Amino acid sequence: MEPIPEPSENRIDLDLAKPGARLGARAIDTLIGIGAYVTISLILVTSGDIEIVDEEAFYTGTARNVLSWMPPLLWGLYEVPLTVSRGQTLGKIITKIKVITVDADEPPQMRQALFRWGVLAVPTILIPTLGLFIAFAVGIWFLFDSNRQGLHDKAASTYVIKVMPDDS
Repeated sequence: MEPIPEPSENRIDLDLAKPGARLGARAIDTLIGIGAYVTISLILVTSGDIEIVDEEAFYTGTARNVLSWMPPLLWGLYEVPLTVSRGQTLGKIITKIKVITVDADEPPQMRQALFRWGVLAVPTILIPTLGLFIAFAVGIWFLFDSNRQGLHDKAASTYVIKVMPDDS
C-alpha cells in the first residue's frame, strides 16, 4: 500500500511544531485562562457585583451570562493580540513554537488570528457543552494531518512551527 501523497500546499522548508509542543502550549494557555477566570470570578463574587442565590451555587441570570461568556472572551483577548503581535502566546513561547501564515514566515494578521480563534471559539459559545468537544476535535486535527494543521489552522491559512534560536 502506497502512502498518501503530501498536498501540494505543504511547505517542506518549514520545521513544523511537534504534537507534544502544541499540546503543551495549549495546556499552559488553558491553565493561564483558568487562573484568570477564577480570579475574575472571585473578584466579582466577593465584591457583590455577582450574587450567588444559595449555597448550591445557582447564579442569577446576569451572573450566569457573565460567567458563561467570560471564558471565550478572556481566551480571545489573550490569544488574538499575542498571535498577531508575535505569533506566540505564553504557552507557545515556553514550548518554543509559533504561528505563521502559509505564505510567509510572519505572524498572522488580525483577520487570520480572529478567524483561527473563532473556529475554535464559536462552537463553545453557541453550544456550550457539546461545543467544547467540537472545539477539541477541531483543535487536535493536527495529529492526523500531514501538514500538522488543525482545522483552525487550515481555515486561517496558518502553520505552527518550531522557533529557531534567532526567531525569539
